[in-house]
Amino acid sequence: MSILVTGATGTIGTETLRILGQKGVSGVRALVRDAEKANLVGSHGIESVIGTFEDRLTLDAALSGIETVVLITPAIPQAEQQASSLIKAAKSAKVQRIIRISAIKADPDGPTNNTRAHGRTEAKIAQSGMSYVFLRPNLFMQNLFMAADFIKLQGQFSFAMGAGKMGMIDTRDIAACVAECAESEQWDGQTFELTGPEAISYSNVAAVLSELMGKTITYAPMPADDMYAMIAGAGWGDWMAALTRDYGQAYASGWGDFTTKNVEQITGVQPRTFQVFAKEVILPILK
Repeated sequence: MSILVTGATGTIGTETLRILGQKGVSGVRALVRDAEKANLVGSHGIESVIGTFEDRLTLDAALSGIETVVLITPAIPQAEQQASSLIKAAKSAKVQRIIRISAIKADPDGPTNNTRAHGRTEAKIAQSGMSYVFLRPNLFMQNLFMAADFIKLQGQFSFAMGAGKMGMIDTRDIAACVAECAESEQWDGQTFELTGPEAISYSNVAAVLSELMGKTITYAPMPADDMYAMIAGAGWGDWMAALTRDYGQAYASGWGDFTTKNVEQITGVQPRTFQVFAKEVILPILK
C-alpha cells in the first residue's frame, strides 16, 4: 500500500495521519510545505516530502510510487487550481485512486464559491480515469473554534446561519472515513455526504454549552450581509467574505438540514454527537 496525504497538517489531515500511524499502515507519505511541518508529520511515524501544489517537480517526487492520494485542499481561492495541478500530476504518475475530501452537496451550480469549485474538481477527477471516493462533509463542529474567544469572554457568539439546522460533523469522524477509504477499495466510485447523528442549530449549540459550562451562552444570529462586511473588513478578501455570506444564507434556508448513516457505514462506528465534541474538544479551550 502506498498513500499520499495532501493538506496533511490541517485539521482533517493531521487526524488522518494519526489514525493511519496508530494502525501501523505502511507506505504513507505526506506532502508538507516546510521543514517545521515535516517534523509534525514525523511524530506520527509518517514519511514527508516538502513541496507545494504549485511546484510540479516536488509534486512528482511526492507522487513517486503512490497508488492512492488523499486530496485535501484548504478553503482558499486557489484550491481549485491546486487540486487540478495534483490531478494532472497524479495521472502522469499512474496513481490509481483519489480520495477527495470535497464539500457538502458539491455542485458546479451550487450556492457558494466553495460548493461550485468542489463540484468542478469532482468532475475532473471522475473524468481522469482514476478511481475515486468523494467525501462531502456537512458543517464542521470545529468551526466553533472561530467563536471561542467570544464565548469565553462575552458568553455570546454569532454566525450567519440564522435558525437553520445542520448535520454538523466532528472532523475526527471525517478523518476516520478518510482512513478507511484510503485503506480499502470497497468504497471506490461512490460519493458520500458525511454528517453527525443529528441536525442541530447554533441555538441548540448554545444550549448545550450553557448546560456544560454552568452559565448562559447565547447565539446571536448575524445577517449574512453583515457577516460579509465583517470578514471583508478584517482583510480576509472578497472570496472568503462571499463564502461566509453564501454559506450562511444556504444553511439558514435549511440546505444543510439532513443527516446520513454514511459515517457508520464506512467506519462501523456512529459519529460523535455535539455533546461529546463539546466535552472532549471545545470545553478545555473555553475553561
